[in-house]
Amino acid sequence: MNKPGVVLISTLFIVIIMSIISSQIGKNFFLSIQRDSYIDYKNYTLQLLMSAEKEAIKSIQKEIISSNKKLTYRDPILNQSYFFSNELATIQVDIVDASNCFNLNSIFIKSGDGIEINKDNQEWLERLLRLEGVNELNIESFIDQLIDWVDLDNQPLNFGAENYFYIGPLSTINQYTAKRLLFDLSEIRNFPIFDQISFTEISKNLCVMPGLQNQLINVNTLNNSHKFLIASFFDDDNLEYIESQILDIPENGYDSVNEFTNKITRSISWPSQVLSINSKTLLISTKIFNESFSNELESLVILDLSNSVKILNRNFIF
Repeated sequence: MNKPGVVLISTLFIVIIMSIISSQIGKNFFLSIQRDSYIDYKNYTLQLLMSAEKEAIKSIQKEIISSNKKLTYRDPILNQSYFFSNELATIQVDIVDASNCFNLNSIFIKSGDGIEINKDNQEWLERLLRLEGVNELNIESFIDQLIDWVDLDNQPLNFGAENYFYIGPLSTINQYTAKRLLFDLSEIRNFPIFDQISFTEISKNLCVMPGLQNQLINVNTLNNSHKFLIASFFDDDNLEYIESQILDIPENGYDSVNEFTNKITRSISWPSQVLSINSKTLLISTKIFNESFSNELESLVILDLSNSVKILNRNFIF
């Protein structure tokens, strides 16, 4: 081969290599710009969501704490959406009462470095699930698996499940048991009981309050969906009667728990101290959206004894 031909081939080869390198550099540069743009967009979205959450907390402090008023099902703060807009997106804020549910953490008692079972609250949970139509075997299985998820040992209860079930060779979950109180209701989705029944069948009146083992149910914000929860307090299982009383809340709410329990005129099975005429836990749902995207922040907050709002949990949905 003559020298001009060799030079031409070598030059073409170099050009091809440089083109490939340039193309890759351009591609990486473009991806870098996209990545930086996404990070900027995400940070901006987070700032807007957090600002909206802050405004919602101010509204809670103004409308509920400062005025020291009862929170009832008629209260405007629970029955209207708040909207804020700018040139890029619209923000919607909704505040709902998060009090009226059974807190799964309430069946546990911290004892030194260990965890014991609150038998009274366990019986209350069993009664609630029974009223909802869950059979005895599934109730026992669910509670055993709940206890095994939280307790510190690796010895499964009769119908429970410890680490071997979740990380064993046949498992697709690959997650250790928590060995702590629950942080979010979604933790229970991997329980083996949900191979037998649906998650919604058990979870509709359940909730998780991170770090809280007591839960006050507000009798002034009850609705028909809470009939099983309230019926579980009473010896009489007459759901039709309980439902009629729940829907007959005075316009301005009850002034005392006794006023509510005396109206139902049924013997109460569980301590009335878990009932209240006000709400201590609220859920702030903040959504930012436009034509091309939608993101959401759910903030679970508690109104504490010092008249301030404490955030128990945040859940970002991107």
